[in-house]
Amino acid sequence: MTSGFGPDLCHNFAARRSARSLTRLYDQHLASSGLSASQYSILAVIDARGSITIADLAEQMVMERTTLMRALGPLEKARLIERRPVERQRANALALTDAGAARLHLAAPLWEAAQQAFERSAGPDRAAQLRDLILAIGFER
Repeated sequence: MTSGFGPDLCHNFAARRSARSLTRLYDQHLASSGLSASQYSILAVIDARGSITIADLAEQMVMERTTLMRALGPLEKARLIERRPVERQRANALALTDAGAARLHLAAPLWEAAQQAFERSAGPDRAAQLRDLILAIGFER
């Protein structure tokens, strides 16, 4: 274990700083679509699943439910997503509207450009290794 003090020795500081920098890169690329990186990710997860309950989306995104609800508000207001009742459950499922699918389709090349920009910066192999390492780290909630 590393001993000492200072932000350069803090795992949380390093990860959050990197995450903010990477989010900024994606936000810049996605700006013309009207979506933030977080909104794009939410739409992409919903699209991949077809529909998904809010609880499952929160788990998939590793977000607190209240934080996710705040993030969903603008997407619902813009009519990019809609809630649909789930049979035999009290939960609602989220699904993309036609406008949401169109916006996601419009933003996909911008997202791809952000992916490529990151890979140019980090190198494609290193970028893939970083992604795989980050995804492999599991934390108990």
